[in-house]
Amino acid sequence: MGKLLTAAVPAYNAGWCLDKCLSSFVTDPVSSSIEVIVVNDGSTDGTREIALGYAGRHPGIFRLIDKENGGHGSGINAAVKQAAGKYFNVVDADDWILTDNLPRFLETLSRTEADVLLTHYHTVDANSGKRREFKTGGIPLNEAYTLDEFTAHRGNIYPCVNLHGLTYRTGLYRNSGTILSEGIFYEDQEYATLPFVNVQTILPLDLFLNQYRIGSASQSVSDRSIVKRLSHVEQVVRRLFRCYIESGGASEGAKRYIAWKAADMLHYYYVAALVKNPDKPGGRKEAARVREEMRGLAPSIVEKMDFRYRLSAAMNRLKFSGRAVEFMKRPFLYDMYWKLFRQNRG
Repeated sequence: MGKLLTAAVPAYNAGWCLDKCLSSFVTDPVSSSIEVIVVNDGSTDGTREIALGYAGRHPGIFRLIDKENGGHGSGINAAVKQAAGKYFNVVDADDWILTDNLPRFLETLSRTEADVLLTHYHTVDANSGKRREFKTGGIPLNEAYTLDEFTAHRGNIYPCVNLHGLTYRTGLYRNSGTILSEGIFYEDQEYATLPFVNVQTILPLDLFLNQYRIGSASQSVSDRSIVKRLSHVEQVVRRLFRCYIESGGASEGAKRYIAWKAADMLHYYYVAALVKNPDKPGGRKEAARVREEMRGLAPSIVEKMDFRYRLSAAMNRLKFSGRAVEFMKRPFLYDMYWKLFRQNRG
């Protein structure tokens, strides 16, 4: 029997965390069904040696690809070209999976032909170890839906449609022609969006898999990193908007999904430029410019984000910082946000 899953692990100077990631894939019952491709993205530490050690001890599971540094997206692009698994997902080198849940996940892969599978995940704070659940909610789980059915649902269905919760059928991903942007950050939003032009079916599982480490100041999602790389966020926003306007032949569900992801990324840009950016006047200027450019591409999406734009602009005028945004992410406010989102989602 061939491999059921290829897990890509893009790794750049990940010697400090890679062992925890790779060891989470090692469990006897599934060794013949999974391959883990570690993409060494020009690391200068012990990343390559750690990966080679796993490939030597578990040659049926681990493979190593060496390449020049090109960024996270380039690692995914390289891995998917060589993927032998029926399904494909990505686990970042500083994350890991719940080993005990892997057999059940693979058993599901053996009997489904769904284009996309969704799994729950936890965020794990790097400092406190505190975990937080992210789950597909408000819809019966463990049954397949057409994408039209899934996106038409009014429930809290979207928290796991990201790199940490998505697994693609490898053939679907390749046939979509998706090539992620290289040399930039935040291209994981492209990964979670562009292949959906071709997606027809989706299977949400009641299963936790990925463990997503957060809280490191060096991460691309830290306030300092986001502001430093605001142009990267803008580039991804633009690509998602173009994906939407070029998705005319896609299903209604696919167009709804891509529109939602484009809108969500635009909101992410607003918060970064207007709130997290300490240069308040400069942030207002850049946010207004991007807003008008996106209005020229897809005015309906921009209009749906007008309330969030005005809210972020008000926070800018009041000199709110990223800490205010983090406060608004507290569980009770997060739940309130999703309730309002469901009421206003188009």
